[in-house]
Amino acid sequence: MTHTVQAKETLFSIAKKYSTNVDQLIKINGLKSNNLFIGQVIKIDLPTPVTTTPKPVPTHNTVFTLRNVFLVKKENKGTYNNYVLTYPTPTGNVNTGMMRDNYPSPNIANPKGVSYSGLSLFQTNIPLFSDLCQQTFYIDLLHYIAKNEGCFDAVNSYDRAIFSFGFIQFTGGLASGSMLTRVLQRFKTKDEYAFNDCFGKYGMNVQNYKVPLFQVETTTGIKEGDAAYLEIANNLPLTTAFIASGFRRSMIRSQVEIALEEYVLKALSPTQMIVINGVNIALNQILKTQGGFALRVDLCVNRGLGGSLIVLKKAIEQVVAESGIKDLSKINEKRVVEMVAQNDIEAWKKQRVLKILNSGFSFLK
Repeated sequence: MTHTVQAKETLFSIAKKYSTNVDQLIKINGLKSNNLFIGQVIKIDLPTPVTTTPKPVPTHNTVFTLRNVFLVKKENKGTYNNYVLTYPTPTGNVNTGMMRDNYPSPNIANPKGVSYSGLSLFQTNIPLFSDLCQQTFYIDLLHYIAKNEGCFDAVNSYDRAIFSFGFIQFTGGLASGSMLTRVLQRFKTKDEYAFNDCFGKYGMNVQNYKVPLFQVETTTGIKEGDAAYLEIANNLPLTTAFIASGFRRSMIRSQVEIALEEYVLKALSPTQMIVINGVNIALNQILKTQGGFALRVDLCVNRGLGGSLIVLKKAIEQVVAESGIKDLSKINEKRVVEMVAQNDIEAWKKQRVLKILNSGFSFLK
């Protein structure tokens, strides 16, 4: 028989509908990828006709009852609450952790949002993703940034990003770039079985439109995008589902892949140009030490590539003006770091930039 692809359908959902599997659909249709388009006719190879009427889902196996595996216990601390979470890991163990709400931050936007630094440590997971790093220095660089952000299962749902997750705190909110949706899309593409085990069976999904869209099932229907991430932020069992996924090998690798592609490789690209005092010059000719690279990537993570270039341009021109240097390749990169920190208004940003000077990264030309 055949099936005509409808809006929001994927190979996984079609395979589930007809009690077959994705590999079988790919094989009999000669597909080169998992991507589908609306109106595409898919052949279904079944021994007997199958009704397309959805069967009732047993009450004991709904996404809502399955979520009960994630336990959260509230502990009132007066001005805030602690939450003890308990969840299963991929190895069959049970982990516990502690998160809190009403986090004391000047950037707080959702008092009910939580802060959780995580348990899936960067350094203990290096063997799972070291092959992705083109240079060993990239591992050190990502590790340094992770010390300022969190672990592979870290969560922040109290600021304007709505819901952030992972070792670089990939943001969910559209206004913040929705980089978390890119991570989830990569996870699903690389390991759909693990994605379903971590998210799909609990009513969470990523649809692969031109721009990937995160979805979550609620008792009132499907929520998408920012509304979906706000649902996660205010639903602690679903927040805990994200935390549990931070121990999956393919989720960890997906985080590292996106971090390298969107931050490290873009920030350090040899084609990245910057205009200094009216002269267009490759940034690699100016900030080219380990310390300079660390500054560039860290700024890119926190302010985006465009925002980082604005900050660097101002600081470099200030150092040039005060030193009178003509050859930009000989600029004092430590002084550039200091100038970036000096220009920041917010204290936490100043301190984060200044940490680079004591990070152990070399500033030798």
